[in-house]
Amino acid sequence: MRDRKVAVRYAGALLTSAKAEGVLNDVAESFAAVLNVLNANKDLGIFLHSPQVRTQEKKELLNKVFSGNIESVLLRFFYLLIDKKRIENILDIGEEFADQVEKDQGVVRARVVTAIELPADLAELLQGKLTNLTGARVILENKIDPAVVGGVCVTLGDKILDGTVRANLDSLRKKLEKAQVR
Repeated sequence: MRDRKVAVRYAGALLTSAKAEGVLNDVAESFAAVLNVLNANKDLGIFLHSPQVRTQEKKELLNKVFSGNIESVLLRFFYLLIDKKRIENILDIGEEFADQVEKDQGVVRARVVTAIELPADLAELLQGKLTNLTGARVILENKIDPAVVGGVCVTLGDKILDGTVRANLDSLRKKLEKAQVR
């Protein structure tokens, strides 16, 4: 992220506006779709970021492409980004906006690392335990890493719950290194 302060400030402003108009979920979906379009169409991004292209031309293109397909609050937000010369931050703002929407809706993402694919019943059980622990709705993002050997490592915000075999073996090794032998 190039400028986190900018992304946080603008994403917060969009969140407030979208909530005030009662279209937060729709705006979140539309913004994600716009980011997908920008990622798929690099020429559109180059056009929007180009300082040689006049502000009015950028707005007209956005209007032509997105008007009627996205909420008016979001289209006005894009116009604001163009006016304030912040359109180059749109990807960072979009990521931050998605994070703020999830936080506003009481959703927490948990990154789960296992040696093999987590079976559905265990994933559901883990999700339930993490929901009870956090008091928020938890979305699991499973990653497979054979180096884990066994067990599970959960990253939840700034907390790491490491119950992997590798971590336990490392801990045991450190204890044995410190142990005095007679």
